[in-house]
Amino acid sequence: MLKKKVLFIILGTLITAVLAGCITEFFITPTYASSCRLYVYSNTDRVSTDSSIGSGELSASQQLVNTYIVVLESDSVLEEVAANLGLDLTAAQLRSMISCSQINETEIFEVTVTSTVPALAADIANAIADVAPDAIVDMIKAGGVSVIDYAKVPTSPSSPDFKLNILIGAIVGFAVFFLIFFIRELFNTTVTEESDLVREFSDIPVIGAIPRIMPAPAKASDAASDKPGEQNGRK
Repeated sequence: MLKKKVLFIILGTLITAVLAGCITEFFITPTYASSCRLYVYSNTDRVSTDSSIGSGELSASQQLVNTYIVVLESDSVLEEVAANLGLDLTAAQLRSMISCSQINETEIFEVTVTSTVPALAADIANAIADVAPDAIVDMIKAGGVSVIDYAKVPTSPSSPDFKLNILIGAIVGFAVFFLIFFIRELFNTTVTEESDLVREFSDIPVIGAIPRIMPAPAKASDAASDKPGEQNGRK
């Protein structure tokens, strides 16, 4: 039954995909993400010596990562970052722009800053990288942090994903239009063909069917279809 509605379903899918693309392009403000990476060490003595890193030290560093992330997201650190950059932002506002995550359960973690201004995202991330080492040592009194990579100004937005949103719009449109026509056909009790009677009343035989009578052709068409030879004979 849905074969007759395939064209409408495809058309609806295309319309929702185009609509999703337009909304993404014209109504959603793009955001930019910039990240810096920091390395955590638990033994401060190795900074000034050539001693090798043992497995115990690596394990201790990995356990300190989550503690250091909590320190970086504290009000005191974020307020210092805002003051260094001269930003009129509260610690809560900065915290909403920041996400920190440990990389593959190592002693390295990443700080990502998201903003509608690319340069601002990089500046905040680098300010955190500058403030982090001293702030962590002052608060935790154990281990330390060194910067692996400073943040760079992003050249392309991280969100929204234009292609992904179009794909999502197409999938949603297909599902919605498919369900609409499916439900309509499912609850449609109109008898249109002989098979509908057979399906609904299988115990009652069909005696006969009235064929659809097409309208007769116009007289002008009949006159035009006469052969020239026959017209000459009538003369």
